[in-house]
Amino acid sequence: MHVISDKSMKRPGYIYQRSGTGWVGYQADFRPAKIIWKHVDGPLLCLTNGQLHWLTYWERIQLFFGWIDIHELDMKHQRRGRN
Repeated sequence: MHVISDKSMKRPGYIYQRSGTGWVGYQADFRPAKIIWKHVDGPLLCLTNGQLHWLTYWERIQLFFGWIDIHELDMKHQRRGRN
């Protein structure tokens, strides 16, 4: 993870998301989030911070068509959990 206050300090090979007054960057090839598709209760997203999230039908459709990826879902649900 790389935390910066100015976009000019971005590192190559990192993906950045706005966080408060700064930016948080993750390596582009960092893939610890995992989806367990064949879970008995339905598809389960294991977030990088250890939380679990059941995928909604809309999230499944977005993943199927490539409109969103696992990293975006991971960041979206971690951000929601902090508020």
